[in-house]
Amino acid sequence: MAKKVKKYKLKKAEEEREEDNSVFMGKYARSPRRERTPEEIKEYKRLALFLVGWVILVASVYFAFVQLENEAAMSAVMFTYLILGAVFFLVWMILNGGVKKIDVTKYEKPEEMGYDEFCALLEKLKERQRKSKYFLILSMPFIMVLLVDYLIIIWGKNY
Repeated sequence: MAKKVKKYKLKKAEEEREEDNSVFMGKYARSPRRERTPEEIKEYKRLALFLVGWVILVASVYFAFVQLENEAAMSAVMFTYLILGAVFFLVWMILNGGVKKIDVTKYEKPEEMGYDEFCALLEKLKERQRKSKYFLILSMPFIMVLLVDYLIIIWGKNY
């Protein structure tokens, strides 16, 4: 009996593999891609433009101070950029609820909470996640600029 069950399971697994036309193996690859609404696409474009503008501003201020060649000013700017990057990253972690994005649709309503209170809680969580995107974007250029400066220092000595 056990051999028949194993053969059936193997046969079924082979059929599933044949039906699966995706390159990747795994549950995520087989799940259908969620189409973004025009509002979401517009928001992502706005976030991308905000990121590009913010990186240009932060990098230009940093490298302007580098051109001054003042040791005290450079150390103050490096320290300030490090602190600002860490603060923005910590605010993002707090608002986002950790590194992984929380799926608010999986929350279950507690017994003692009313439906209106639960809906208000979900909206509050969604708003926090929306705001957290901006704090992540605010923190990224500070760390990126310091890493680029570090690479320039390392590669500058070798060449």
